[in-house]
Amino acid sequence: MVHVPAHAGRLAAAGAAVLIAMPLRAQPSAELPPTVITPSRVSQSIDDALPATSVITRGDIDRWQAVDLVSILSRETGVQFAQAGGRGAASSLFLRGSGTAQVLVLVDGVRLNAGTSGAAAVGGIALDAIDRIEIVRGNLSSLYGSSAVGGVVQIFTRAGSERGVSISAEAGDGRTMNGRVNAGGDIGRARVGATVGGGTTAAFSAINPTRVVPSTFAPGANPDIDGNEYLSASLGATYRAGDTLVAANGWFNRNRTEFDSTADGPTTTHLEKSQLAAANALARTAVTHVWATQLALGASSDRSTNVISDPLSFNNGEFNSSNFAVTWTNEIDMTHAVRAQFGAEYLRQSGDSTSYDATFSDQSQRYTRAVGSAWAGANGNWGPHQLQLNVRHDSYSDVDSATTGLAAYGLKLNQEWRATAQLSNAFRAPSFNDLYFPHFGNPELDPERAISGELGLQFVGPVVTLRAAVYRTDTRDLIVYDPASSRAQNIDEARVTGLELGGTWRSGAWLLGANGTVLRAVNDQTGERLLRRAPWIVNASASLDPGAWSAGVEVSVVGPRDDLDINTFERVQLASYTLVRVVAAWKVLPEVTLRARIENLFDAEYETISGYNVAPRIAMLGVDLRF
Repeated sequence: MVHVPAHAGRLAAAGAAVLIAMPLRAQPSAELPPTVITPSRVSQSIDDALPATSVITRGDIDRWQAVDLVSILSRETGVQFAQAGGRGAASSLFLRGSGTAQVLVLVDGVRLNAGTSGAAAVGGIALDAIDRIEIVRGNLSSLYGSSAVGGVVQIFTRAGSERGVSISAEAGDGRTMNGRVNAGGDIGRARVGATVGGGTTAAFSAINPTRVVPSTFAPGANPDIDGNEYLSASLGATYRAGDTLVAANGWFNRNRTEFDSTADGPTTTHLEKSQLAAANALARTAVTHVWATQLALGASSDRSTNVISDPLSFNNGEFNSSNFAVTWTNEIDMTHAVRAQFGAEYLRQSGDSTSYDATFSDQSQRYTRAVGSAWAGANGNWGPHQLQLNVRHDSYSDVDSATTGLAAYGLKLNQEWRATAQLSNAFRAPSFNDLYFPHFGNPELDPERAISGELGLQFVGPVVTLRAAVYRTDTRDLIVYDPASSRAQNIDEARVTGLELGGTWRSGAWLLGANGTVLRAVNDQTGERLLRRAPWIVNASASLDPGAWSAGVEVSVVGPRDDLDINTFERVQLASYTLVRVVAAWKVLPEVTLRARIENLFDAEYETISGYNVAPRIAMLGVDLRF
């Protein structure tokens, strides 16, 4: 059995960003697949994780020259987006067919989902300050509580993850310019790091005015170009003294995004000023040679203000939301093959908005809730057998409590093949908007509750990896807007069934990857498909990196989706589409790399939301400097 101090040293070297959400002991990572934390809250190889998991590294982000979270997640298995315009615009994230409020987003272990909307504002999150992203598909409420119905997306920031200084800048079509600076290093026993980045773009109008039919309550949309400006930053430090580790980290993301609305007419301008922030601090120590404990404090905020040129517009408004959590976590090595964990958490969510005022007098109203949680779990390996068990209870101050569990089993058929099975349940507490929004909210709503089953098969060889999964999730008391009562209501059941396939092939300088999803997401009461979920998606990529230069191409083919028409609000079908992007880079000197990319190579015209434009073909040139 390995003692905690040796592991603690490796954790210190990993940097503050990873430390905030890593388990209490980390395994050696040299020559091994990526280590992940999110699937079990215990450090393990991604090949050993039982829940379906993907990792996006900083190398992936740089290789594909991605700028925002939407663009990099869209290439992953089971992930879909719908965006009301360009970068920074309001976005819906769908993971295995589950809606935005049913997907939990964490930043360094801190909950980003807002108490007001129930969702995380992912549309404007930049990648400058992000080191890696872990995506776990499937119910994980037994580990993280509310909202983890479709899965969990955990973002780890860059602070302290790299030594030295790097500077990047790019410019191109659509008056687009982006740049960032990253620095990190060691000061004695401390690892420190910081990143700051920003950019601007103004390439197209959010709404296509030719798609709008003017009416009394929808006089039209402004045809002007809608731009975005963003600023992103992170700062972190970690310090080790003997068996004790202390770490702190902060992250900030701000957007100024112009948008369109058909309700205000063709001359009205719209601006959303939004700000996301997260901060955390933790201390961990070894109680004995088999028991380690950690105490963490985390806080996040989501602030959004709409500024409309028409002071009487219903789009004017301000929403503020915050989360504060205290988390105590313990890990115990029961045997050389079994690791147990238990913990407790106190979460306080607050939200206020001028839009909660039913008298429309622009007065801000505030709502709060408190959540007390306790959980336990175990991970074990016995020869070819793997097992993960988790159970959690969450007690809410304003809605019903929930107990959730997960049981996952893996059988290694041989050195390369493994079969898995998983059964879990999850829940989502109603948001403040669901409960209290004037004339639309319903204080009598019940939490959504879901149960999922999954079967998986994976092959991991020296050159080829293959993964497949079939799953089904039944959600009862799904919260939807009911036109008959003009308010939020629970419906009996929604059902999502799906098939996921994916794989990679690596040989020398070549790396090929592909994944596909077949999805059926329906309201079981009506049989209608849930809106904006494509029934099938195929992603493929190829990259070549012989050393001095590199090049790559990505292709995404997305099937037709149901939506509500921008004019009539009747159900319509949006056409399928194909997107192609290419990237290239040339290392002129060890410290200097020139790069280029073209988004939407064939200038495809399509919609992810009825009536809203998407980015045209955009070419970019950039340079990276490393010292």
